[in-house]
Amino acid sequence: MTTDAGLYRTCVYPLAIFMGFSLVLAFGGEAIKWEHPEAAWWQQAPEMLLYPLQTIVCAGWLWHVRKETDWDWALKPCLLAVPFGLLGIAVWMLPYFAGWITDEGNGFMPEKVFGEGSALTMAEYAMRFARAAVVVPFVEELFWRGFLMRWCINRDFPQNVAIGTHSLLAYVVTTGAFMLIHAPADWAGAFIYGSLTYILVIKTKRITPAITMHAVANATMGICAVSFNLPHLW
Repeated sequence: MTTDAGLYRTCVYPLAIFMGFSLVLAFGGEAIKWEHPEAAWWQQAPEMLLYPLQTIVCAGWLWHVRKETDWDWALKPCLLAVPFGLLGIAVWMLPYFAGWITDEGNGFMPEKVFGEGSALTMAEYAMRFARAAVVVPFVEELFWRGFLMRWCINRDFPQNVAIGTHSLLAYVVTTGAFMLIHAPADWAGAFIYGSLTYILVIKTKRITPAITMHAVANATMGICAVSFNLPHLW
């Protein structure tokens, strides 16, 4: 059984590391940014440096603690996660495709920094997909379902709470927090997506379907963002 310290190392620290990079970008990005013809690429667009670093460092930590995590991979629950992920992200993206949310000219566009079709542009897209479809699903679901849901039920010994144990407080807190960390324009989609994830975890009593669902959803979002020129999707 995972110890209290082990639970924090495997389920809390990854998100803390991830959010640390996000905070640096949010509050320090403008200090780094220098829009000048002679500025280095990482000065023109600090996110092009910080996003890959965030991905590599978080992936490294997840690999470091992999043996401390109580993985519960099984084929059928993970296959069930696929339609959940597709439905959840379809609802999330609907306002973008309907034109209700528009933010032309903003979003993830490395081609504006490195040039269309350049090796660095392709590398940035590869790292972006790795971040969205691999790192984020592990980082977030380990925290939401592996820690926070259980902590809401037993604050003293969350590691003693079985994965997928239902509690109204756990549903409200995890779904509400998941919703609030996203932009207000995405709150409706995040609420529905978070509710579907909660149902999936309660049904399967496993955390890995939630990770699979998140991976499918984010990969689909990334493909749609690139295919339909909607960089503000992600």
